[in-house]
Amino acid sequence: MDNQHGDRVLIVGAGAGGAAFLDVFADEHLIHVAGIVDSNENAVGIQHAKARDIPIFTDLETALDCVGKCMVFNMTNDDDLSDVAAGRVGAGGVIGGKEAKLFWQIISRLQTTQEELWENQSRLKAVIHNVCEGIVTIDTKGKIENVNPAIGQIFGYQQDELIGQNISLLMPEPQKGLHDSYIHNYMRTGEGNVLGRYREVSGLRQNGEVFPLELNVNEMKLAGEDHFVGILRDISERKEAEETMAQLALYDQLTMLPNRTLFYERMESSLSQAQRTKSSVALLFIDLDGFKSVNDTLGHDMGDHLLVEVGKRLLQCIRDSDVAARIGGDEFTVLLTNLHDIDVAAVIANKIIHALNQPVTFKGNSCHVGASIGIATYPSPASDVDDLVKEADTAMYEAKNAGKNRYSIAKPTM
Repeated sequence: MDNQHGDRVLIVGAGAGGAAFLDVFADEHLIHVAGIVDSNENAVGIQHAKARDIPIFTDLETALDCVGKCMVFNMTNDDDLSDVAAGRVGAGGVIGGKEAKLFWQIISRLQTTQEELWENQSRLKAVIHNVCEGIVTIDTKGKIENVNPAIGQIFGYQQDELIGQNISLLMPEPQKGLHDSYIHNYMRTGEGNVLGRYREVSGLRQNGEVFPLELNVNEMKLAGEDHFVGILRDISERKEAEETMAQLALYDQLTMLPNRTLFYERMESSLSQAQRTKSSVALLFIDLDGFKSVNDTLGHDMGDHLLVEVGKRLLQCIRDSDVAARIGGDEFTVLLTNLHDIDVAAVIANKIIHALNQPVTFKGNSCHVGASIGIATYPSPASDVDDLVKEADTAMYEAKNAGKNRYSIAKPTM
């Protein structure tokens, strides 16, 4: 609908220029297109006028009689028409000739710019709609204003279910309860340490599942008002891959016990803690007696099954705070931490020997092994992990030389 109360405009000439003026003016609420003049009923501007219910005239005089006071845009090359119009509305009320040509060029450029803007907006909307990252905008009260489809897919909601909800809906505790106060504090003080950088947080799906997210939040102003836009990425698969890589790098893939690398890390940490707390640590170096014979006579499958069983039995003999590891072949280690009585190490060693002496059955075959164990303790003259391992290893060979299937305690050396 045209604005009946805007400035009245009469367009003379319904060619490309007149049609462009009509389209621009018809959408401008401060202008009322009172009519268009052209004797060619097939002119493009005439078709536009019909579609918009704008009055159509075939001669200027009749149009001026009907329209009355108005601004006349002469988009033809006929200056006589400008003179006729000037005689009715005054020279100041007529734009034609070079002025009309200039207006036409400006309008053409504006239309091109507008089309480019619309095209860019369409492209941007397409990117936002199809991007894998979730995009959400909220106001200063935490209310969700807009989301892209990826947000719904990540959290398990329909888009319209989220609009108007508080963003804390997508957060588990304790972030859920702290979020609104954080925004309030930021708006009051301008102080915040989470804007403009990626950080890892937890998200809450509609089904109650908590999962890892990578989040970047930035502040923006629209029409003078503050808003926040967040870009979110579900990093569940990446975290799972990292855990898998860590598992491969730090754990023995047969027994699933820590490997040599992780065991040494745990020892370093335990020795540091023992030094701080004035407690003791014991290292048990375990070598299986008779494993090679089992492997050679009953096969590698039986040997692998035996190693797995050894790992299980070691864990049954120690506390959750202690560490058992396979450091290679048929060699295992046990780290007893936070000991207040170092004699406990000998008790655990006997317990392990007894457990490993029990038969192991696999696919109808039965076997058993012994265990030679070397024990080294800290504090002792051994000042670091390597020295402690050497002491335990030496003690283990002493146990083997003494008849196997027993333990030997390392003799402190200066």
